[in-house]
Amino acid sequence: MNTELLREIKRLYYNEKLSTRQVASIVGIQASSVGDYLNKYAEGTRDRKMACKLRTNDEYREKIKFTQLGEKNSVAKLTEEKVLKIRQIYEDLLSEGHGKTQAQYYLAKKYGVKRPTVSDIVRRRTWKHI
Repeated sequence: MNTELLREIKRLYYNEKLSTRQVASIVGIQASSVGDYLNKYAEGTRDRKMACKLRTNDEYREKIKFTQLGEKNSVAKLTEEKVLKIRQIYEDLLSEGHGKTQAQYYLAKKYGVKRPTVSDIVRRRTWKHI
């Protein structure tokens, strides 16, 4: 094993906090070889939790926050229009004398979601952007 190459791999991976793929690209070898070198000649590779922390910086979180918001989320069951209707109908039901939980169960059944989902919507814990 070339000690200069190993020193460079260790510096890039541990000090610069680059991924094995990024290190491999810089030093010109396969990513699997970088992992092998780190496991055999150094302290090993990062665990998944640590690697995830390095990948999820503030910029990444902001990007995900706005690309997965509301209807843009691939698993969203509701549209912005339905959310606004839920909030309006909820207020109407409360003003007519219905209880909070009773109104939430009614809306949950009507829109095909669970009661806590309706609760989060009307309390603006979710769908805050509208």
